[in-house]
Amino acid sequence: MKRETKHDRSHNKNLSTGYFRLMEERIRQLTAQGKNKAASNSRCALKHLRAYRKGQDILLADVTHLLVSEFQDYLIRKEMKLNTVSLYLRMLRAAYNYAVEEELISEDRHPFRKAFTGQEKTRKRALPPQVVGRILTVRLSDPQLEFARDLFLFSLYTQGMPFVDIAHLKNTQVRNGCIVYRRHKTHRTLQVRIDPHAQRIIDKYRTAGSASPYVFPILHPREDGSLGYDSALRVYNKRLHHLSKLIGLDEPLTSYVSRHTWASLARANGISDTIICEAMGHNNVATTSIYLASLDTDTIASANQRLIASLTQGLL
Repeated sequence: MKRETKHDRSHNKNLSTGYFRLMEERIRQLTAQGKNKAASNSRCALKHLRAYRKGQDILLADVTHLLVSEFQDYLIRKEMKLNTVSLYLRMLRAAYNYAVEEELISEDRHPFRKAFTGQEKTRKRALPPQVVGRILTVRLSDPQLEFARDLFLFSLYTQGMPFVDIAHLKNTQVRNGCIVYRRHKTHRTLQVRIDPHAQRIIDKYRTAGSASPYVFPILHPREDGSLGYDSALRVYNKRLHHLSKLIGLDEPLTSYVSRHTWASLARANGISDTIICEAMGHNNVATTSIYLASLDTDTIASANQRLIASLTQGLL
């Protein structure tokens, strides 16, 4: 990689004297490198920093432990989850560390040394069968809520398929009664036999003659070249939150709940942990992977059909 010249560094210094401008520069760099997730997270962190500062930028030399601590308290007062607070602080810290490494600031006083940048262990949430039944049968007059409900159920019907993989699911990956896709997170290729309940949802939203390569109308090209996945995920979770209120849940549904629910219900229906791990495309320790490799699609499909039958008996 070509090292920056003094001229380049001087130019960067002019751009990045203020924290806002530094973050904007880092977002441009991350986007150019194809690191869209990091760019999106940095953009959100900057948005909240701007709000906290009421639009007034701050010099890098004026970033102190006290400022970081007060900003952290500001985020917590907005009732953000600690993992979200940690994420935003890590994005700001990464930009600050970049400025130190590139000598845009002469001294590193470690202003983030006491900030919470770790991970809070979250409780895995799974729904009991009776709650899934309420989701299945609740009457919805809003097509957008109905779409969110259908995507949630589609995840259940497809062995806990994550929302990111549902959003990117292409028509070419649905063939011969199966879905064949590669998980975004683990890059493992999975084959899922399509249950009739899942097929009904596919047929409901697949538009004949549509130019879109995707099964569901979730992703749409944007001016910045992205497909708007992060925005789609936020909208999906917002709609699930609304759905939660309609069925009287104390804690809101999220995109992850369907996945955890499938695993929990699978175990309750006598499906072994080994089959569950294989069905969900988890990477595991080497010894376990040897056993997982011997499982075939028929075994997993049979287990998935038993689970779906326990939820949807009498609905078809």
